[in-house]
Amino acid sequence: MESALKEDNVHVLQGPPATFPLLEELLGLTLHRNLLEMPSGGVAMIDAFSNQTLLWRDLHQQAVNLAAALRKLGYEGQSAIFSISSENCLDFFKVVLAALFNGAVLAPLSHSYTNYELEHSLAISRPQVVFCSRAVLPKLLQLKEPHTHIKRIIVLGKLDAASGQPGVEGLDEFIRSQLGDHSVDVNRFKPAEGDPKNSIAFILCSSGTTGLPKGVALSHMNIQVRLNHQREPLYTPKNELAGKSRMLGLMPFFHAYGLIVTLSSLNMGNTVVCLKRFDEDVLLRSIQTHRITILTLVPPLAIFLSKSDKVAHYDLSAVETVYCAGAPLKAHTEAQLQLRLKCKDCRQAYGMTETSLAVTSMPIGQLKSGSCGQVMTFLMAKVRDPQSGRSLGPNQVGELCFKGPSILMGYYKNAKATREAFTSDGWFRTGDLGYRDEEGYFFIIDRLKELIKYNGFQVAPAELEAILVRHPKVSDVGVVGLPDELVGERPVAFVVTKEGCELTEEELKAYVAGLVSPQKRLSGGVHFVASIPKNPSGKILRRQLRDWLKIHRRSFQSKL
Repeated sequence: MESALKEDNVHVLQGPPATFPLLEELLGLTLHRNLLEMPSGGVAMIDAFSNQTLLWRDLHQQAVNLAAALRKLGYEGQSAIFSISSENCLDFFKVVLAALFNGAVLAPLSHSYTNYELEHSLAISRPQVVFCSRAVLPKLLQLKEPHTHIKRIIVLGKLDAASGQPGVEGLDEFIRSQLGDHSVDVNRFKPAEGDPKNSIAFILCSSGTTGLPKGVALSHMNIQVRLNHQREPLYTPKNELAGKSRMLGLMPFFHAYGLIVTLSSLNMGNTVVCLKRFDEDVLLRSIQTHRITILTLVPPLAIFLSKSDKVAHYDLSAVETVYCAGAPLKAHTEAQLQLRLKCKDCRQAYGMTETSLAVTSMPIGQLKSGSCGQVMTFLMAKVRDPQSGRSLGPNQVGELCFKGPSILMGYYKNAKATREAFTSDGWFRTGDLGYRDEEGYFFIIDRLKELIKYNGFQVAPAELEAILVRHPKVSDVGVVGLPDELVGERPVAFVVTKEGCELTEEELKAYVAGLVSPQKRLSGGVHFVASIPKNPSGKILRRQLRDWLKIHRRSFQSKL
């Protein structure tokens, strides 16, 4: 149990003492050292669709070769910025490891981004080298000319000769062009060194209430905290600690959840079975065939596994541990899931991209229904009154705030957003409302900020509003989330049409769908209104729109 501290007459919860000290080194050194200890003939990753395997020795060797090839062109250190945009695949973590080995900065991007979204995100990080899948290549070719900072595009997998363009190479082709047919001796390879607290490892996209995504700069030390949590017996089962587990890699690798959890699992020596897309039968068959022991889920997946009739047709008995994060999981769904899977360990955690994932987690052997656990090792937490700034005691709802070495360095090249994310005394403001009980267990109630959570993804209402208001027939608009058990929330638009114009719901939905990723589409519907409620300063009163949705919720849901 966390101890309650007294800080300036304010209650603060302190995480438990750590079993191991934090490593004061860049991640590449840690990962390289651990990869050298992996069984060379052991399997690191498996593609669930093709059943292709990637051995530890090949993952390590190919990542080292890629790092060396990039170094030959001068791409190393903090001045080297890479991006990767791809579905989950066996090549993905070769790029991640190579970037970390070189002490470079990696900015993963969603493969489902439209050109509109990609253009904004590329402008944040300004990568010199972009790694992508063949599906993403056409979009990048269109954007390469205006983004002159992109010097090379390297395609994962095999690149068809017909797809070749100037400045575009396949991954293997690129490595051969720099190293010939020779491989680097992994035992003599030296990863980059530096200051882990002040060196950026990743720039990850995170939407804010201001609309378009911001770049979350996470340091090597931020991720070292996560790797340390993975080694803690308080949070990690024995088989996982011993590298004897198999994890299902369904969470997108470009997303903080999929990226950091998978990197942590590989660092421990556990095998990852990756899925390039969600398919109910492939998911269930993978758990059965590959004897998956660890499931990392978001609530919609938890609901599917707890309710789908298909589950009864597969043997999921190997599952030992279920982690659920991304949004609060209702207590009854948590109970149904554990009963259905008959697993020993079903736990929730709470965190976000800005906190390098989990800052609270349910310790092993403890259970409190509906709770996301207690504050974790190395961290401090408090509940803050959003209006007065006063810290609150047990069972009082306020904004969750955290301090510790897993909190982001800042928003990349966005000093204003960074300042606004912290209190004057250095606490990171999550924007989420919740409380903790007398025993230090946290519960999430609502979001102070206005993000819509769809399938674990964050959707900014302001981004959709900015797109909708550009439609020639739209005068004003407000966007909120429609609660939905399957996906969490669906974006709903309240629209004021321009006088004399006729506009249909289908027309607006199609307009938005052409500009945004699937999770941002208006799947909750469109409602035409005479005006959008606003306060005197012009801020949309979303609470009034959500209240209206509660009254008319059934009519909206009947159209889904």
